[in-house]
Amino acid sequence: MHDLLAEGSVDLGDVDTRASAPAMPEHELRLLEAARTGDARALREIHDTYAQQVRAHLHRLLGADPDVDDLVQIVFVRAFSAIGRFRGGSSLGTWLYRITANTTHNLLRQRYRRHRLQAALHWFNQGRGAHLGGAGVDARQQAEALLQRLHPDLREVFVLYYYEGLTLHEIAEIYDKPLSTIGDRLSRARKRLQAMLHGD
Repeated sequence: MHDLLAEGSVDLGDVDTRASAPAMPEHELRLLEAARTGDARALREIHDTYAQQVRAHLHRLLGADPDVDDLVQIVFVRAFSAIGRFRGGSSLGTWLYRITANTTHNLLRQRYRRHRLQAALHWFNQGRGAHLGGAGVDARQQAEALLQRLHPDLREVFVLYYYEGLTLHEIAEIYDKPLSTIGDRLSRARKRLQAMLHGD
């Protein structure tokens, strides 16, 4: 969960500067100016005013998620660390919506990658006749050693698919190759690894 604090490609200080963007209300502007100086009361007021909005938005995005309370705090940690770069071109609520959406996106991406990695380790363990509960350092080391024996073209696709959680379409775009080529490489990687797992 702490990795979320370091993730995110969105510039948290960037705002919508189009002419049609609504100006920040005067009371919010004063609050923002105080918060930029590190005023504890201003930061607390922002938190208390918008925490429920952030929590509700997270519920809409994630449903009944056990990490919602932690995510609310992560959103505000990210917001307060970037508040000096926020130019006030939108309301505080809109800015926090954007940070909430970005944080949620990072979390879902993290979970997807973790799921794919667990699937990869499970796949390796099945191949060597081990139980899922045996997945650990030894399984990871064996998996890494086998991956290094794959042709680079096959290894790259396998790693991007299982370890990074990318879709076949995304991998095809990265390498500018037809989807069928990427699918074939993934299939060949699986077959080659399966053969190596059985000592062929």
